[in-house]
Amino acid sequence: MLQPKEPPPPAPDMFSLVDRPADQYQDFAERAPEPDAFSWRVLAIRAALQQGDGATAGQQLDLLRRQASPPQQATLVLLEGALALTQDNPEAALQLLGPLDSSQLTRSGTIYYLLLQANALEQRQQPLEAAKALIERQELLGGGDREANREHIHRLLQPLSPQSLRQAQGPGNSDQANGWFRLMAILNNGNLQPAQRQWQLQSWRTTYPDHPGQAYLAGAPAEQLATSAYQPAHIAVLLPLSGRLAEQADAIRNGILSAHQGQGSRLSFFDTNGRDMAGLYQQVQQAGADFILGPLLKEEVEALLGLDPAMPVLALNLPAYQPGLPHFYYFALSPEAEAAEAARHMWDQGHRQPLVFAPNNELGRRVATEFGQSWQQQSGRPAILAYFAGQGSIESDVRRALASTGTPPPAAAGVIQPLGDGAWTGAPEPIDSVFMVTNATETRVILPYFDFVRDSRAARLPTYVTSRSYVPDDEAPMSELNGLQLADMPWIFDGAPQLREEVESLWPNAGISWQRLFAFGYDALALIPQLTQLRQGAPAVPALTGELSVSPQGVLQRRLQWMEYRNGTWLPGGN
Repeated sequence: MLQPKEPPPPAPDMFSLVDRPADQYQDFAERAPEPDAFSWRVLAIRAALQQGDGATAGQQLDLLRRQASPPQQATLVLLEGALALTQDNPEAALQLLGPLDSSQLTRSGTIYYLLLQANALEQRQQPLEAAKALIERQELLGGGDREANREHIHRLLQPLSPQSLRQAQGPGNSDQANGWFRLMAILNNGNLQPAQRQWQLQSWRTTYPDHPGQAYLAGAPAEQLATSAYQPAHIAVLLPLSGRLAEQADAIRNGILSAHQGQGSRLSFFDTNGRDMAGLYQQVQQAGADFILGPLLKEEVEALLGLDPAMPVLALNLPAYQPGLPHFYYFALSPEAEAAEAARHMWDQGHRQPLVFAPNNELGRRVATEFGQSWQQQSGRPAILAYFAGQGSIESDVRRALASTGTPPPAAAGVIQPLGDGAWTGAPEPIDSVFMVTNATETRVILPYFDFVRDSRAARLPTYVTSRSYVPDDEAPMSELNGLQLADMPWIFDGAPQLREEVESLWPNAGISWQRLFAFGYDALALIPQLTQLRQGAPAVPALTGELSVSPQGVLQRRLQWMEYRNGTWLPGGN
């Protein structure tokens, strides 16, 4: 009489290490109850693939498809992708894996899924994308698996050029991925001088203290970069001194020169117009500069960032990706930053349901969205965004905007939209304030319509604008603007009277835009010695362009001065 076979041991995780022959796993599957039997069959297929027996793996996979339950379908997709890889068909593997919702997988299944993705991308000669999959996988691993995975990442990135690795960095990556790409761009660059390499590696250590790539810096000095106040001896200023932006650059240049009076450091100006940033940076180094002020254009800042400069930088713009290098700072006069400041101020003034009224163009949508996101972050509520098409439809656009409280947005896309998560449920409270993304001319035209449409006898909704709506005091009083609250630089409202007198004597015909750029250049130069302390949390400092502080990422932030228009004069408003 045949003795019944003993039941197999409990099935391990189906994506655990394969350490038995495929037929042994299959034997266990035939003797085990469900769900253990399914796990043993998966291990049998993986073992066959590991042994190079694709035919057997394919046959077993066909059988498994007939038996698998709906929740097990994601596992089948992984096995089908693995089979395609053993058949040297990475395209088919990626087509299978691409639509897969990895949230359906267990932790071990996700680890296996990311490895399959990486292997397929590597077979397709896409090392950067393969490395991204392995970098994501690294966070899920433990023990010796982390070391092997790290080595795989290093092996993929080691042959790549520094230029391709610099270009791969960006806001769409995780911090870990950007850390890998920046590190390998340094390590793969054989043209670096020893002092420059040391600076860059120390900067990298400071930015990524817990990064797995630290393992490849065993021979590099581990000291942190000094964080004492900057006292540069030679400042290189990068500005477009020729070309279409020469006039704006000249205003910034004069502000820098005014702030530099009496200082012992040397200034050198470099024209960025039409210049390659790599060549320009090399020229800056050869000139012996030890600090860079500029450049001005976003694409130039991004190009300089990509070079990972071996000296401190105060860039005069804010690119989309700010990697937070310890000695890289960003200073910009952006309308988005003014919108965020307006959201903060209006909340502080007690408003709880603002209406944003903006032109339906790229600038208007961008600034309105920034206000809405800032408002949502601090209040937890959506602002109402309304867009106007042009002067001919202002009255109807204002009516539609004011009628949006408590109603769903109209069918016309982009006219009114609430910002916030979830479906539109109507404004929780009546509109109690207005933020207008308008210039001075638009403000004069639009503001009376809000009074007319609501009720000319009712008190005006508190209305806020930014510097684009500034009206000089020497213009004829406009009663329709009375009560309007505007945020701008303290410099515009007679800040620093002695400096203003000097500027007006030297440049009597300078317009308001020129004066703002002058103040921008002045503050940029004057703030250099205080940058490190501000980044470490020192109190904000008063300056021409606003009350200035620095975020941990090195972004200079301005708190503006709020003023109220009264009969042709700007008077101090609530702060």
